[in-house]
Amino acid sequence: MAKDLRVRYVSAASFLAADPAGLLPGMVTGDTSALDEGLNAAMKTVGMTHLTAVSGANCSLVLGALLIAARSLRLPRLPAAGVALTGLAMFVVLVGPDASVLRAALMGSIAVASLAGGRTGRGLSFLCLAVMGLLLIDPGLGTSFGFLLSVLATLGIIVLGRRMIDWTPAVVPRWAAAAWAVPLSAQLLCGPVIVLLQPQFSTYSLLANLMAAPLVAPVTLLGTAAVPLVVAAPWLATVLIGVAGTFSAGVAGTARITAGLPGAALPWPEGPFGLLTMVLLSLLTCAGVWLAVRPRQAFRGVLVLHARTESVLDLLERRLGTRLARCWPRRRGPGRRGPGLVAAAHRGRLRHCTRISGRNPPWPQPRPHVPGLRRPTRPPGGT
Repeated sequence: MAKDLRVRYVSAASFLAADPAGLLPGMVTGDTSALDEGLNAAMKTVGMTHLTAVSGANCSLVLGALLIAARSLRLPRLPAAGVALTGLAMFVVLVGPDASVLRAALMGSIAVASLAGGRTGRGLSFLCLAVMGLLLIDPGLGTSFGFLLSVLATLGIIVLGRRMIDWTPAVVPRWAAAAWAVPLSAQLLCGPVIVLLQPQFSTYSLLANLMAAPLVAPVTLLGTAAVPLVVAAPWLATVLIGVAGTFSAGVAGTARITAGLPGAALPWPEGPFGLLTMVLLSLLTCAGVWLAVRPRQAFRGVLVLHARTESVLDLLERRLGTRLARCWPRRRGPGRRGPGLVAAAHRGRLRHCTRISGRNPPWPQPRPHVPGLRRPTRPPGGT
């Protein structure tokens, strides 16, 4: 029944233009049979392939919409959770048990169950439970790149996304901070794995995802609402598909425009070296974002790091000086030292000997004080 419904949905969207007619069924039901090859290549170039098929974002939108609808009807917490979970299960059956869909569905189910029990704010725990549960049910998911990318994207949003939003100055609205923090945090963790599959760097990936982000929710919600109406009320389904197709045309246009910009796809090393260099680039990007949004904290952090480095070097200097003094004792003579650093008794701050050579020093050197004997003084006149 689900397969037949997907086929009928593709037929119902065939009156749209070529790009939205192929992209809309992929974003709603996961059916990419009508997707244009040129559009598919453009979305790969700019890192928007997660929009060409149903992913965790779609499950989150559907689950959130069902929860809001249930609560707006004044349903208690437990019945509202039951309605949301039932709708989510029907959505998973419709789009098929893809790895990313299963991960998002199970994680969403755990989150809804926790919400029904009055325990929220445990995103990382929900992700761990979902991953362990799916791997116990189907260990083959451990070798699926789709499952790995889905987990990494969610982990980046949970761990890095929230911190990037907190780093953003208070004058920036929270929705605007989330608009750039969510795709960037997911891209930072998924980038090293994507390089293994496709050895290239998508220069405008963040820009393209930022431009397409406001269009994803209307496509998902309106397009999903039209799925059961394809059978029950075809005329109403056509209206919803037409509105959702307009938004999906915007997504397709964003992909084609950004993919046509110069330097959209730069070559990248393959294999482990490419993975390591992408990890290094992700770390530098994260540090650069922190420096850009928190310059004062970055400056204080540099000063603290400098002070700690100085204390560590001072401690190493003392310990090495003590060891050198033990290795080359005083029996070597007053003018002899071992190789390397100067001895502990005559070491200077800049690792150089502070003795003054020559027969005529600038003034008499200090001598041990003898009772009744007057100390020599510096001659008048300077020298």
